[in-house]
Amino acid sequence: MWNVQQVYKLPPCGIYNVPAMEAWLSDLAASGLYVRKAGGRLFTFAKGEASDTCYRLEPVTDDSSEPPCDMQDAYAQAGWEFAAVLQKSFFIWRSIRPGADELHSDPVIHSSAYERIFSRLRKNAVSTAVLALVLLSMFVCGMLLSPRPVTLFLANPSMPLLVIFNTISGIRAVQQFLCLYRLKRTLASGIPALHRKDYRKHLLLHRAAGFCTALLAFFLIAMPFCVFAKNWKQSVPDVTISMPYIPLDLIEQGQDFSWHKDSYIRSGVDAYNNAEFSWTLFVPAHYEIYQQGELRSVWQNNGITATEPSAHTEYFRLALPCLALPLYREQLRSYVRSTPDAAVTELSHPGFDSITTAKSEGFTQLFACRGRQVIHIQYWGLGSLEDYLDVLAAAFQQEDPRPA
Repeated sequence: MWNVQQVYKLPPCGIYNVPAMEAWLSDLAASGLYVRKAGGRLFTFAKGEASDTCYRLEPVTDDSSEPPCDMQDAYAQAGWEFAAVLQKSFFIWRSIRPGADELHSDPVIHSSAYERIFSRLRKNAVSTAVLALVLLSMFVCGMLLSPRPVTLFLANPSMPLLVIFNTISGIRAVQQFLCLYRLKRTLASGIPALHRKDYRKHLLLHRAAGFCTALLAFFLIAMPFCVFAKNWKQSVPDVTISMPYIPLDLIEQGQDFSWHKDSYIRSGVDAYNNAEFSWTLFVPAHYEIYQQGELRSVWQNNGITATEPSAHTEYFRLALPCLALPLYREQLRSYVRSTPDAAVTELSHPGFDSITTAKSEGFTQLFACRGRQVIHIQYWGLGSLEDYLDVLAAAFQQEDPRPA
């Protein structure tokens, strides 16, 4: 009837939309494609001559992988041949002669055959929907209760993707249950099953939901490997790429500066002077740079002051530019709140969209954003960060070039 040439197709509807699936398989037979294997995501067809072949989906009532021989013999006498099994939920039958008798003449008995699948779908719909609601509630409550919701959102990129994935999965599980529930209720009321339904009507929506689910699943699986592959931590002198920061020795120049001499190496990295890079889906570039100088005595205000200059720089380059300004403001509020005695000054520089400093005794914080970039510098020392804004602006321009 057909040759060995095979064709693979995605179903245009859910497998529990029985009338639409039967119509789709019958229409493909009319174009010369006959189902050989059936999966929830992919069907395999063999090419042959076009024919007026009808297909029926019969609910599987046990764990059988194919119908027993006596069932196949009885159905063959009625004009039907076993074609494939669909996810251990349905046996797919095709007519072998015109005007083959219907597999079920009593709709009520036909309805009872769906009981096993119906019970499984109901449990799956309830559990998936509950999980989606729990994750959504956790995410929303965390965002509402956190003092730093933007940072929380960016620091946990898997969480919003997981919430979206489970929400879509929950909606699809409920839709599958309701689809079968309507069919079962119709049969239980004595109305014979329909065997044709427009499977093209919601094709775009079905394919879009399937594509989004698959894409989200891919990101959730691939993201940990990407993070592991891209992240690194090195001593600052060993970093060979340019980084968006102000070197501590530049800030302290002319003040007899020297780097911290006590070497404390952990996993080959200097604990006092190191840079760490991390990648996530929402933050493609995140740097944390720690720098520390040697303790020394400095003459200031007619007295000797002991100082140990150090700086901690945290830099974000975001995938969503709309979050840059909220992150900048959130960091500014959070850190200034923790140092209420700081003198806050809003500055102006052509290389930045917004820039602010917060100063207290021997401690300066600088907050700046430009486009999709945000930086926060904490500096302990007697130098002035404002003198090196041009250096920082040039580093921003190199990380994400655009007109200033």
